[in-house]
Amino acid sequence: MSSSETMNRTPGGGASFFLAVLLAAVPAAVHAQTPPAASSATITLLQVLELAERDNPEVAAARLRWEAARTEALQAATLDKPRLDFERMYAPAGGNVINGAQEKNIAVTQEVPFPTTLYFRRGRAAQDALIAEQGYRAKLREVRAMTSAAYADLFLSYKSAELFNENVEIMRRFSKIAEARYAAGHASQLDALKAQVELTKMLNRTLEVERERQVAEAALDALLDRDARTPFPAPADPQPAALTAQLADLEATALARRPELRQAFLGAERARTSLSLARSEFLPDFMLQYRWRKDSMRGNSNDAVLGLSLPLWFWKPAAMAAQARAEKSAADADLRAATVATSSEVKAAFIRAQTAGRLAEVYRTSLLPQAQEALSVAEAGYQANAAGFLDLLDAQRSLLDSRLEYYRYASENQRQLAELERAVGQEISQP
Repeated sequence: MSSSETMNRTPGGGASFFLAVLLAAVPAAVHAQTPPAASSATITLLQVLELAERDNPEVAAARLRWEAARTEALQAATLDKPRLDFERMYAPAGGNVINGAQEKNIAVTQEVPFPTTLYFRRGRAAQDALIAEQGYRAKLREVRAMTSAAYADLFLSYKSAELFNENVEIMRRFSKIAEARYAAGHASQLDALKAQVELTKMLNRTLEVERERQVAEAALDALLDRDARTPFPAPADPQPAALTAQLADLEATALARRPELRQAFLGAERARTSLSLARSEFLPDFMLQYRWRKDSMRGNSNDAVLGLSLPLWFWKPAAMAAQARAEKSAADADLRAATVATSSEVKAAFIRAQTAGRLAEVYRTSLLPQAQEALSVAEAGYQANAAGFLDLLDAQRSLLDSRLEYYRYASENQRQLAELERAVGQEISQP
């Protein structure tokens, strides 16, 4: 009789040999797929958001653009540089034009736009600064939402890896139980092979969550402008939050506070100011001049000049006004579109956040305890030969899926809350 026949005929022989080889390789494989702990400490979502506000380059660029725009109003309200002229007249031919001139003049000239033109220029520049401010606040909200989403993805990948590693250990235990029952003649070799298949599936899924962890860390590294070679701390557990605010109140707050909507409103106001400024181009500008004159024959004298520009080429300001009217209509349409989009985004994020929070709570309070109890009953029944191995595997899969779903809903709740805060334009207080 061959050694292989002897092994196959011995109860548990083939399964024992196969399991021994597989289980010996499991610890190393599991260890290789466990997400590396960056440090013994964890990092909370609040800490990550503070780092994003401080270090994100896009936020910094938007803030600097706002600071630059705040100086435009002073520039627009300031007159152009005056002109100083030194004039020498009636110098003898061949003489020194500087010292030999019979008439010497010094003149100061200042160009002055029509008062309404200067006023509207200043108003438009001030509106540009306000638009830049809202652009900064919108970028800040956008980065916070993106950071929260990446943090939620990182949290989910860590929790998924923990669950799969725990289930690897569970499947190892199940494999030993199946092996023992097969050796005792109470089960078939198929049970042991099924356990091995489930164990391999768990190891494969750890590869997927490891990839997701690396992707989430890369996203956070970019958002926080940090060195990707520096290990990222493990995320703390975010708690699913139940929304207490009413949808109507959130929509009203969004219409009043959302930066993108304020930007569109200010853009419409700026377009109106631009139209008024274009119409001012039909009005004349002024030229003021003072001149001191020294004449060898008439002595010293003072002159004053007031000049007016003549807007004869009226088609230019007419074209400017037509362009401004078209831009005003476009800005009004943008404002309407932003208003509709804001209401839609607030409602969608509210429903998603509320649904994810409720489902996470249902899983935590009902489904997870039930799935855990079902697994305990199935394992005890299998050991007592009162249940089949498929029942045990099904109970184990159900618990794993329930725990994964709980963490998915918890991370989705966090992600949608951040999206809701971005749409509303401010933090939403939670109980």
